[in-house]
Amino acid sequence: MHAKATNTRRMSVQLPTYLSRRVERTARLTKCKVSEVVASALATSLPPLPDELPPAIAEELAGWMLLDDEALRAIARAFLPQRQQRRFAILLHKQETDQLNARERTEWEALQQEYLHVSQNKAKAHYLLTQRQKARAT
Repeated sequence: MHAKATNTRRMSVQLPTYLSRRVERTARLTKCKVSEVVASALATSLPPLPDELPPAIAEELAGWMLLDDEALRAIARAFLPQRQQRRFAILLHKQETDQLNARERTEWEALQQEYLHVSQNKAKAHYLLTQRQKARAT
């Protein structure tokens, strides 16, 4: 379990029966208080977010913290679909050789935005997974 917090605040939370039983069983098996089990689970699954994040990214990451590790790993492993990857490579080559026509330029810009979106999502998922690993290690 995590180190005991020096500052605490009382909260009342309603849990589904299956979760409350799981928490109580874990507390009994680990010889910890229920509050310590809950605090440890929350510290692990809800790592702190940097204060300097733009509000939109902070909100998105806060929502992603509700995803389990498997879902975050799937996001972290995501790539553009094969067809888009091939088209990206073709348009990149044409862009580098200054051979894009107007329609291709529009398509190229859209593909770059999609690639950026996938890359940013991968980075966010990796960040949350890393923070969870750090929290589990403490």
